[in-house]
Amino acid sequence: MAVLSLSIQLNPESFALNKEATLKNAISLRGTSKTGKSQTIRTFVELLTAKYSNAISEHEYRTKTDIRVVFTVNRLKIGVESRDDRLIESLDLFVKSGCDAIICATRTKGRTNDAASALQFQGFDVYWLEQPTRTQPHEQVLRSLAMARELVEKVTVLITAAETPARRLSATA
Repeated sequence: MAVLSLSIQLNPESFALNKEATLKNAISLRGTSKTGKSQTIRTFVELLTAKYSNAISEHEYRTKTDIRVVFTVNRLKIGVESRDDRLIESLDLFVKSGCDAIICATRTKGRTNDAASALQFQGFDVYWLEQPTRTQPHEQVLRSLAMARELVEKVTVLITAAETPARRLSATA
């Protein structure tokens, strides 16, 4: 498993996600309680749907603070879960739904962390992003926005890879 850290000046071309024909990747936003993981995931969904207005959503569940949804964007199916206490159920849904990518929030240790790690046994490459710890409320908002943008950049790499002719040929073979 690779551990990725916050990199605001990310070059999407250097992101080493699995861009092969299988395109099974999970990105877990890991952090302690009350560090803005759910806020980051919600912002990620807002930014992604703004960027890809053709995204088709299913299995959508939203509250004021949390979201679970499966998107299809240009042939890539993406499962997103912001709430760690519902994660195990959501990961099962995402795998059964045939998601190519999963974006989720987990704690730094424990059952949700273990559940995200176990995705490797379902054929996913699992990557970890560390949610910065909270210092001041305004800093948390800015860090969540920066992390959400980084997630969009990473998922854009996957969406672009899913659009390539090699991916389409192998998906239909």
